[in-house]
Amino acid sequence: MKLFNIQDTKRFYETVDSCVEPVLVTSSDGRSEDFRNNTLLREVLETASCDGGISKIELKVSHPTDMRRLINFMAGSYFGPLTEKKTA
Repeated sequence: MKLFNIQDTKRFYETVDSCVEPVLVTSSDGRSEDFRNNTLLREVLETASCDGGISKIELKVSHPTDMRRLINFMAGSYFGPLTEKKTA
């Protein structure tokens, strides 16, 4: 999945770190690394982004709950937190 224009990097990293299975990011040389709790990758990413946020990142996520987490993060960044409706 490709994510664009991430301004709240702290909340983004918290979301990624809460994922159940590895969240893979592929480097320019083709190696895949787990992005969860990876401070080195985060420093490189933030250095490459000049506006303080993350302009674009492509992540590979295999667990459905992790995918939902990231989608909710991005939707919440634009529309506010998403909550599931409870039915009576």
